[in-house]
Amino acid sequence: MLDVSTAAAPVADRPRQVARVRLPPLLLVGLAYLAVSLGLQHRVLGAFTTSTIGDVTGDPDLFAWWLTWTPWAVLHGQNPLVTNWMHYPLGVNGMWNTTVPLLGVLLAPVTLTAGPVASYNAGMILGPVVSGVALAWALGPWVRRWPARAVAGALYAFGPFLVAHASAGHLNLVWSVFPPVLLRLVHVLFVRGPRRPYRTGALVGLVLAAQTLLYTQTLALGVLMLVVTAVVLAIRFPARVRPALPGLVRAGAACVGVYAVVCAYPLWLILAGPQRPRSTIRDPLYGVTDLANVVVPTPLTALRLVPHGIADTMRANVGEQGGYLGPAMIVLVAVLVVVVRSTPLRIAATVGLVSLVLSLGPSLVVADHETGFLLPWTVLSPVPLLGEAEPVRLQAVTLMCVAMVVGIWLDRLTSIRRLAGVGAASLATAFALLTLLPAGAYAAREAATPTFFAHAAQHLRPGDVVETVPAVTSVWDGGARPMRWQAQADMGYKIVGGYFIGSDAANDVLIEAPVTPYQRGVDDIAAHRPVSVPVSAAAESLRAAGVTVVVVVPEPDRDTPAVLAWTAAATGVTGTPVDDAWVFRL
Repeated sequence: MLDVSTAAAPVADRPRQVARVRLPPLLLVGLAYLAVSLGLQHRVLGAFTTSTIGDVTGDPDLFAWWLTWTPWAVLHGQNPLVTNWMHYPLGVNGMWNTTVPLLGVLLAPVTLTAGPVASYNAGMILGPVVSGVALAWALGPWVRRWPARAVAGALYAFGPFLVAHASAGHLNLVWSVFPPVLLRLVHVLFVRGPRRPYRTGALVGLVLAAQTLLYTQTLALGVLMLVVTAVVLAIRFPARVRPALPGLVRAGAACVGVYAVVCAYPLWLILAGPQRPRSTIRDPLYGVTDLANVVVPTPLTALRLVPHGIADTMRANVGEQGGYLGPAMIVLVAVLVVVVRSTPLRIAATVGLVSLVLSLGPSLVVADHETGFLLPWTVLSPVPLLGEAEPVRLQAVTLMCVAMVVGIWLDRLTSIRRLAGVGAASLATAFALLTLLPAGAYAAREAATPTFFAHAAQHLRPGDVVETVPAVTSVWDGGARPMRWQAQADMGYKIVGGYFIGSDAANDVLIEAPVTPYQRGVDDIAAHRPVSVPVSAAAESLRAAGVTVVVVVPEPDRDTPAVLAWTAAATGVTGTPVDDAWVFRL
């Protein structure tokens, strides 16, 4: 019988059940990564709108400009992929530049409320977080335990590749989400097989389109490695090739069809659009992995077991030296390939090795010495568009494959029966991971804006074309500052200069706007030499470019009175001091 007295007892006398709220593991992983990213970037947190992540590089200013341009263009009825707001009047083809329109849209709320510098910094902090979370998610079919996936994602997010590009302010590359997404697609397309080929192919086409609007070079290299992975899998499982082909062909057709429709205009801009470069952009041996970098860390790595200064002998700048794996990690991966009976682990190691070899470029470079030893990339160099890609960027795929190997291994580590074996394996793995830890906090650069540009709407008219002193250049140390000033002035005027990739009638390739006769005179003054340009030529160059206003910003290392006198002669007007600048309205 029911004990009525017990059933009717007050609820307050019973033990209270406390509901437990369990956050999804992927969300917890993302929050942990965000805490790490904020810690590494703490130097900008107190000056989020007046300093930029990245040291001695003009790229933060470049990205701040494009992050502003995309939402501004959309809101003002302008073409977000082609602009003449810089390099006026010719303009710039955005698809040949690091336009990042996808991030421009995603970060628009930050840009429109807090400004371009804050938007850029937010993107730099969130990029590694999203990239690491993407890998932790992508490893799901192969790694069951979340701690193992979290470690693998952290290795990818805060490993040498993303750390190097964060140091250089490469917003497009710290958002290395595409390689992990391709890894998950490998499972869907090649391992499990597309269950609904046309729908799957259409989704893949949208993924490729999204990456096209983030960074086309990563798209090209990622698709290349997707093909490489398919070949490796076909060699390993030849019996599965024929049954899988019909579904893959259908998925491929849907993918190409959707991509062609969505990206028809961006593709036209790349292949036949205005101001596209008409010859090779850079030396084929510039954007390559220096073999020494695979075992020699840069100052961006915390644990350096080599003498200081060796890293200075390697090819390229520190922002492109993200290929470090280190002897400990290389040995660990090699041992795991031999010892661990895991086909996914060995395939990941194989694809990683191929990506590493391809990243070395067309011929081997060791400690900045060109050996002349030809490598497989030589075959790919003549391929249109792909040959313009920098193979060094394949380091992202190499690191992702290493992270996958580590993740699979950690997932199986607890299956080792002998306690002594677990301890030794754990120590070896921990040491290899420690050798890849980033060194402290990333550097930051001051990004203050002259007061004149902060209040440009009060001093300039709609439609003004401005020549600035200093001019926009591709010089790493602050050369693109006037682009940031224009962005912080809410695109209230056009500029004749610019830092971009393009061309004009006289130059097959441009990395910055050609120096005008007026600016050549300014450069002569800055170099403390007699002005070598006739005043008439300087005046004509300003009129030909449609300049309506010249704005001179005084700087400590420039003879400002001489620049003002030269500008007055070239413009035929007397300058007016406005805030912290001098204005010459033609």
